[in-house]
Amino acid sequence: MTTPFNDNFREGTPLQLPESADNARFYHEEGGLLELPIAGATGWVAAASALHAAANIESDEIAELQAGTVFTIMSDSGDWWRIQLADGTTGWVDWRRCFINLPDVLPSIVYNITNASASQFRSNGFDMTGVSGQRLYTARAFNERLNRDEYIVPAMFPLARALHGAQQAAQEIGHTLVIYEAFRPLSAQTTVVNAMTTLMGNNAAVNNAFENSPWPLIWFMPSGTSNHQRGGTIAASLARINNVEVQQSGNYSFLRFPNASAINTVTRVHEISPASAILDAPWGILARQIINESVTMTGPAITDGIASMQKIFASAGLTPLASMWWHFDHSPSNNLARSADVTGNFYTPVIRSIAPTN
Repeated sequence: MTTPFNDNFREGTPLQLPESADNARFYHEEGGLLELPIAGATGWVAAASALHAAANIESDEIAELQAGTVFTIMSDSGDWWRIQLADGTTGWVDWRRCFINLPDVLPSIVYNITNASASQFRSNGFDMTGVSGQRLYTARAFNERLNRDEYIVPAMFPLARALHGAQQAAQEIGHTLVIYEAFRPLSAQTTVVNAMTTLMGNNAAVNNAFENSPWPLIWFMPSGTSNHQRGGTIAASLARINNVEVQQSGNYSFLRFPNASAINTVTRVHEISPASAILDAPWGILARQIINESVTMTGPAITDGIASMQKIFASAGLTPLASMWWHFDHSPSNNLARSADVTGNFYTPVIRSIAPTN
């Protein structure tokens, strides 16, 4: 994709596996749509759901599960997961009403959930009081499945499958995805919106930046439930792969990319200002136009690396948001969440992940 900028972004050669991978067993090579099987992964109920005795809606209801209930996925059948709760109860839930932990099934992606460590939210370079540099929620724990401390990253299951395609495409140019956030609890979203409102009221420069540009604040900061609460949206970037490690989970191998080098970006992630836009003015749905190269991305945030990233995500079925270079929506996931009335008004910073059971 041609852009008017050059940030010395270099597309590398496709991923080269080390000799330690010669005898590795990779799940996706066996036809899996993810990097590791879902069996053993952590899931959460995203909207109140019945726990059934069998994988069909007509079977007996064992219990009513509230949003935020955490479980271990034991197996799957069609639109159903057989799960185990913390008290040992087992049964079946409709996965279309649930989240899955992304690192459990896509462990090669680099996760850096900044809002769960030190939030990068700022506007026009100004801090948001009570937000910038603060941890907005807890989302890191030891993950037995991966044998490491890792972020907890809930998301809708179809989004996980789409991200697998994007990660494969990134590896073809010597890069890996970096995910800064997927699910964001509604409480955290409200904290950010309130802090931004206060900043605009107290800082004329921030307020004028939106009033005097084609990008009103609504393109950056919706009030109420957003697609982050629905589990169908990510904040992400790319990083160049420098080292490759092969690790093991159960009977399967997976890759890790330590010391990956982040691509150059004009703004940091979660810089809420017109400087983060990939177009000069608002536009509607972008994914198809970007794939067809019928849109020239000439916004202030565009660099060669960002342009390549936009095409990778668009080709994997995610929709870029014109106002924020890091923001990508997965419409099928968000539509499922809307139909289930997922509000994101919960958070359970607990994982129950185990090694794949098959």
